[in-house]
Amino acid sequence: MSTLTKVFIVVLVVFSIAFTTMTVSIVAQSSDWRDTAQKYQEHARVADTNLRNQIAASAATEATLRDSIKSHLEKIGEVEGQLKTNGAELAKLRSDLAKSESEKSSSEAMNRGLLAQLQIANAGLGEYRKQRDDIEKRNVELERRNIDLNDRVNEQTARIAVLFEQKRQYEQQLNILKTENEKLSRVAGRPAGASVLEAPAGAAMANVTPLNPVSPTPVRGRVLEVSGNLVTISVGSADGVQKDMVFKIQRGDQYVGDLKISVVTPDQAAGRMMRTTLTPLQGDQVSDAR
Repeated sequence: MSTLTKVFIVVLVVFSIAFTTMTVSIVAQSSDWRDTAQKYQEHARVADTNLRNQIAASAATEATLRDSIKSHLEKIGEVEGQLKTNGAELAKLRSDLAKSESEKSSSEAMNRGLLAQLQIANAGLGEYRKQRDDIEKRNVELERRNIDLNDRVNEQTARIAVLFEQKRQYEQQLNILKTENEKLSRVAGRPAGASVLEAPAGAAMANVTPLNPVSPTPVRGRVLEVSGNLVTISVGSADGVQKDMVFKIQRGDQYVGDLKISVVTPDQAAGRMMRTTLTPLQGDQVSDAR
């Protein structure tokens, strides 16, 4: 209950008392003033009781309203505290959002860098694939050439075998002619008219085939080229080199390995390594194994 309401009730009570007094005064002058006074007094007591009841009810209502206001003020305090907490959380969320946006920008920049690196790597991969294709083409061409060379080597090897067979036949014919010449010389009682001929290599043991051919004179040379297990040397058939001869390769005083000849030309020969302790190099010394 507000103060204005309380003042209004008090003024109303005072006015009622004054009005009652005036009424009693007026009625007292008339006949039956006593009865009238008693009635008005009774009304005054009832009015006073009602007024007191209303004041008590107003006080109770005021107390209730005060409690309600206090409860509302407490709720307002709680809401303000919650607003402060929410404000702090909102500030933290904004900070986290700004941090997330910064990390997002960094991630996007990193992704762009990685994408550029990936594009460069893809370009390099394309170049590498192109080089690989070129190398594969060259490898195919080299394999084809190698097959052709192998065919030529086989052909030359067959020709060399035929030539060696012809040489062997010529040596046999030469030995027969030498024997006939000696017989004719003995029958005629005079020396052989032809120049003295040296017996070809292996003629003393015509029925024995040597395991490895041996040159009548020592053969010395050097390594010209090394390609894997294939070695080319600087001496050939003109120096007495024959197919299947075995040469020893040395580097100074170091033993490198043994080379078995498979292809012979007049000034060069080539073969494959049989035993090695070191890798043969260009310039190593070679000599026929005796």
